[in-house]
Amino acid sequence: MNGLFLIVLVSLIQSPQFDMQGTIIRVNSPSSLVIGNDTVNKTVILDGVDSSGLNNLKYNYLMRDLQEYLPKKSVLVNGTNVYFDLVGSYNARSINDFIENKISDLEEMPDLFCEGYDCWIYS
Repeated sequence: MNGLFLIVLVSLIQSPQFDMQGTIIRVNSPSSLVIGNDTVNKTVILDGVDSSGLNNLKYNYLMRDLQEYLPKKSVLVNGTNVYFDLVGSYNARSINDFIENKISDLEEMPDLFCEGYDCWIYS
């Protein structure tokens, strides 16, 4: 009986406290998601996501990619961090990190998304 109590206690200690569980309804921007469940829809501003270094082509590419992939995904919200809900567990890598890595990848590919005069620099 003491062993069962210890297992329950350890699982409670390791579990982070989430503010909300729901589904991504809409991607407003790379740093803003609308997440909803049966009772409420909430806009979450993602911590650490900055797309200000992207030009229009890169930004549009990123938004198209995020709007195709993220809606209808089950997620867990912890403050300004969002995690994929993996049915009974969660992915330790946040969606914030996922999006920020996509932004970094796009920033490192200047020749594929150049506009106007910028294209001459990479030719």
